[in-house]
Amino acid sequence: LFDLGTFIRMIERHGPVAELNPIAHFLLSDFGLPFVVVAKIAMLSFVVAVVAVLAGKAAIGHPRLVGGVVAAAIVAGLVGGWSNARMIL
Repeated sequence: LFDLGTFIRMIERHGPVAELNPIAHFLLSDFGLPFVVVAKIAMLSFVVAVVAVLAGKAAIGHPRLVGGVVAAAIVAGLVGGWSNARMIL
């Protein structure tokens, strides 16, 4: 959600050309801001669902995989949010 919040603020301040992610830029230019917001929330929901399924199977022997997916999701959100925040400033 850090990425989403900074994305919205960045777009308000600098416009769609400020988005460096080609997928988000395409979605924004072709479908508009509401679609991008829904897509980002859907991706977050998907990652949470994957973690929940993997965590349910962690007792079988996949706790490292769960940790890896969680760590990758956190890093991706922080990198996206940080790049947006840098553009805002």
